[in-house]
Amino acid sequence: MIEAHIAINPQQVIGEIDDHLYGANLENLGQTIYGGNWAEMLRDRKFAGHDAMYVTLSEGLTKQNPSYGVVLPWQAVNPHHDNVLFVHDNTTYHTGTQSQRITIRHEDGQPHGVEQTGLYLEAGFSYQVRIVLKGEGQPVTVKLGDQTWVIEAADVWTSYRNMLTPTQTEALGAFSVTIERGNLWIGCASVMPGDNLSGHRPDVVAAIREWPPTFLRWPGGNFVSAYHWQDGIGDIDKRPSYLDPAWNLIESNDMGTDEFIDLCRLVGSRPVLTANMGNGTPEEAAAWVEYCNGDASTTYGAMRIENGYIEPHNVKVWFVGNEQFGNWQVGHVDAETYARRYLEFARAMRAVDPDLLLIAVGVPTELYGHWNELVLDIAGDEIDWLSLHYYSVRTEKWETPPPPEAMYIPKVVAAHEVAEMLDDTMAVVAQHSDPPTPIAFDEWNTYIRAKPPNFIEDYDIGDALYAGSLMNACIQRCDRIKLTAIYNLINVMGNYMVTPLFTWRKVAQSRGDYWVGQVQDDATPPMVWKAPTTLVMELLTQQRGNHAIACTVESPTFSSEAIGSLPAYSAVPTVDAAATYDADNGIVYLSVVNRSADETARLSLGGITSGGDVMLYIVAGDSPFALNTADTPQRVMIEEQSIALTDGNFDVPPHSFTMAVIKLR
Repeated sequence: MIEAHIAINPQQVIGEIDDHLYGANLENLGQTIYGGNWAEMLRDRKFAGHDAMYVTLSEGLTKQNPSYGVVLPWQAVNPHHDNVLFVHDNTTYHTGTQSQRITIRHEDGQPHGVEQTGLYLEAGFSYQVRIVLKGEGQPVTVKLGDQTWVIEAADVWTSYRNMLTPTQTEALGAFSVTIERGNLWIGCASVMPGDNLSGHRPDVVAAIREWPPTFLRWPGGNFVSAYHWQDGIGDIDKRPSYLDPAWNLIESNDMGTDEFIDLCRLVGSRPVLTANMGNGTPEEAAAWVEYCNGDASTTYGAMRIENGYIEPHNVKVWFVGNEQFGNWQVGHVDAETYARRYLEFARAMRAVDPDLLLIAVGVPTELYGHWNELVLDIAGDEIDWLSLHYYSVRTEKWETPPPPEAMYIPKVVAAHEVAEMLDDTMAVVAQHSDPPTPIAFDEWNTYIRAKPPNFIEDYDIGDALYAGSLMNACIQRCDRIKLTAIYNLINVMGNYMVTPLFTWRKVAQSRGDYWVGQVQDDATPPMVWKAPTTLVMELLTQQRGNHAIACTVESPTFSSEAIGSLPAYSAVPTVDAAATYDADNGIVYLSVVNRSADETARLSLGGITSGGDVMLYIVAGDSPFALNTADTPQRVMIEEQSIALTDGNFDVPPHSFTMAVIKLR
């Protein structure tokens, strides 16, 4: 049994808890959006990518792929070298610069066309099917599972819609489009479950609503530095797809500004946007502000209204660029150039809406050529908050990632390093701004084994305790840290895992390498589950006061070894805690982390007296390595206990995060 003492003083207020302290990122990569919250079931539905040229890795007289001319991951239906020609047509197209053409050279009585497989189709469930075609008046057969829809294709681009309801459940069902004569161009196609919510999966929306983050930051992240917002508004089938240079994925622009706002409203989170300072301009950023916040008298406000959104989106918090210090970033610049460009962007954006809160790019401590110092010295008077990103442990580039059983201690120790980093960063900021510029800690997480393109991490109890301790550190510094956002919300280093998961293949062609994802062998029905970290974030977000108060811990310590980017430590407290206070109702919210893998911690409280039973909300699991999976989605849950705090003591289990709700006498 570990014994620790926690002293709480509600009269000693550290600072007000900003509502932005409990946010999350939502970035376009992997299966965060497409294959995550967005309900579209087809991949590269606008036929923007490459085709499969060779049967093997290189060309040869007999090596042409039978699906040559079919845009991946689509596949040919009944390919025949003499009778049918498949063309990724760059002359006749509906959107972007390409369509899928099918030309019947010789009629053979067989259907020829394209299909996608790996679709989970549920018997009796209706699916919205939409397809944009240009043909020659011939019948076009569209199949979804065991359902058939025949269209007479007009000779001009025409959008066709239908609801199809399969009678059989197929875990790896197919969608196909075929003809038997003539030429057919497919501009784009779409299959969505009929119960989608403005394009979003209702099961994902429902799961996020159980948290929800106080805000969502979108569209990035590295993605934003090549993102042009006007490509993502208006007719969804006319929006161009493009190859995103940040993550080497085809971006369809299906989820743009308005769809992101829809998601925020559905889950109950505020929208926060990041302006493109990579290959964007101040004018583009200002126009985006006007689109979001302008009224009908403005050019872009009127455009939003024309797109069906009468009321302004009222996005008031904006990041100006993302990680411009990094050589991996589109638009990587030096600190002084960034600062001058920040001023150009900020002035243009505030000319549209003077009430914006703008966040500049910052770095941990004094990294990257004294970045914080130079940015603040040049632009500090016009910077509201300074952004900070930090990922812990960093073993993701190891050829063989460390096994989970070796990572519990590094994970729970990593937040101790984060707290030191925060203090060092705040000290640097205080030297170069008066009063010190507040911190927006808008990207953080452990980074153990996630690799492109899916960046999946199997987050377990150790990661949950890391999150709890990191948030405790931010609560204890809330006078200086106003915003935090865990990275990322869905699938990619995600708080929520969403199936089915893709199998990825790399397409390497002269126009640039990129990844293509498709469900090939995951027969898991569509489902959502929470990482243990999410449960901790739920408790911290929902069970809180409006001020942080003094909370000191006397605890045994332990030592830890260096691994990855994490240094060795000789004395890490076993018990970590922070407290917030709701003075109006006399309630203290005490968040406690017991880092011990195998010992219960007995906590004695000082400075407060309970006026009744105390509610404990505990995230612990059955082992330090417990995690939720598709097979065991509720292995780790929030456990509730009501205890009498008669002697001021209570116990918390090993490897646990506990939120104690204490009504004061």
